[in-house]
This record gives sequence, C-alpha cells and structure tokens, in this order.
Amino acid sequence: MNTASDNRPFPSGLLVPRPRTFLGLPAATAAVNGSAAIFGAVHGTAYATPTVREDVESGPDAVRRAITEASVHIDHWDFDFDGPLLNDGALQAFDLGDVSTRPDDAAGNRENIEAVTRAAHDAGAVPILIGGDDSVAIPFMRGLDGGEKLNILQIDAHIDWRDDIAGERLGYSSTMRRASELASVASMTQVGIRAVGSARRAEVETARAWGSRLVTVAEARRIGVEAVAAALPRDGSLLIHIDCDSMDPGICPGINALSPGGFAFDEMTTLIAAAMRGRKLAGFSIVEFQPAADVNDMSATIVGRLVSHVLGHLARRG
Repeated sequence: MNTASDNRPFPSGLLVPRPRTFLGLPAATAAVNGSAAIFGAVHGTAYATPTVREDVESGPDAVRRAITEASVHIDHWDFDFDGPLLNDGALQAFDLGDVSTRPDDAAGNRENIEAVTRAAHDAGAVPILIGGDDSVAIPFMRGLDGGEKLNILQIDAHIDWRDDIAGERLGYSSTMRRASELASVASMTQVGIRAVGSARRAEVETARAWGSRLVTVAEARRIGVEAVAAALPRDGSLLIHIDCDSMDPGICPGINALSPGGFAFDEMTTLIAAAMRGRKLAGFSIVEFQPAADVNDMSATIVGRLVSHVLGHLARRG
C-alpha cells in the first residue's frame, strides 16, 4: 500500500490539467510509487513544416475522449484480461494531464518532457506517454536514462536513424539514432519495418553496426510476433515505443505516413503482451497519431486501447 510519503509532487508549471482524463482515471499532480503515470506531450522538436495542427483537437485529448467514451465503466469485465482492466485495484493509474509545451519552444519542450518522465520514473511509477510527433520520444527516453539497463522495443514502419535533417538532430526522423547514444540503452529491437522505411543505405548500415535488430513485418509474421518478443533480453528493463504507422492504415488511418501492410490490432496486443511477460517495464510511449486524419475515432480508440492493454498487464505483473 502506498503512503503519503510515496507521493512526489511535480514541479509547478510542468503539467497542464486536461478537462477529461484517460478512462476517467483520477487526475494527479504527484507521482505515486508502483503506479502508472499517464501524460500527453503535444509538441516536441518540429521541422520547418510542422506535423501538429493547432486547429484540431490534440492527439492526447482525442485519445482521452475516444477511449473513455468506448469504455464507460472501467470496473466492468474486460474480456481481453478475463477480469476488470485494473484487476480490482491491483494497479493504481493516474492521468497527469499534458506536459507544458509550445510549438515555438523546442528546447523548452524537450526539457519539460524529460523532467516529467524522470520525476515519474524516479518516484517508482511507470511513465506512459501519448504523443505528439515522434520527436517527443527523444526527451522521454532521456528521462529514463541513468542507472538501469534499457532494452528498447520499437514498433514502427520506419527505423528513424537519420543523424539530422537540414541540421536538426532532434526531430522525429532521428529518434532511434539519439536513443542509441544513451548510456543506459543496451539493446534495440525494431519491429514492423516495411516499404521505404525512411532510411538510406547509410542509416541501415549504421543501425546494424550498432547492433539494432531490424525485423520487417514480413519476418515478424513468418516467425510470429511472440518469437520476436522471446528474443528480447531479460536483464535490465524494457522500454516499449510505438509509432502509430506501425499499424495498417486500414485500422489506424490517423497517421502522417500511409504505408499499407502494417500490423493488425491483435498482432500489436500479442506483441505487447509477450514483450511485457516476465520483464520490468521502464516506460511506454505511443506517438504519431494525427487526429486531423482520423476516421470515426478509429485511431484514437486503438491508441487508447493499446495503452489500456499496457495497464492491464501491469495490473497482473508478479
């Protein structure tokens, strides 16, 4: 049982409360040991042409609204877990709101995202980030760096190993390149790669030379996603990072880069379950959901449901 001393308030100004919380979970301004700490981050490090539109509902808020409307009673039976999602209170989960970010303050955005992530992690919570473009994951991963060994499972259509684009080294095409430079990152498994994959020959060779395991959709289906997960290291902690374009646009149309042939929903949930089984989860992030491109809240609901699956497995750990 957590006590008041387990709660660590976040520094003032880092978080912005939202009018609706994820699944109607309690809002919080402090990280609680042993809990899941959900937060959004709308802005990261934009390129010259930004991907986040300011005239539509933000990605994190769209996910909060859609999944809450689709799951009105969180205490009801969840047939994916053969019981209530949070396992009758076995897991405490809170919505911290959104990290304070601005489209014109990339450095400040990175600082705030890293600070919130680190504070939640250091308090003993599992940080869960809903983005935002893929650049928000760079400070999220930095917030988990330091001490324990990290094994990254990236589920994405692209490998994101560009060193820079037009001189910008912290944009969404460089996420895994920057992750490879973190002292704590011991391994990287990148699953779901297909088509052009956003990479030139140099990026592929650099990723492989570092030791990243690149698994295409075709290979994952040939050997099975559970076999992919079985090869993940068990020493250290696991960081799961998902780009929404890892899924087929037929089920998740709200993305920037349409690429047919992506994973189905049940392949995603099976991969997440197998990866988390017997491993400590350091953090989870899901990014690149674009509400302006969504259809009937399909993508928002799927993103929310993937986060829900992470919560369900955390509620049954141990």
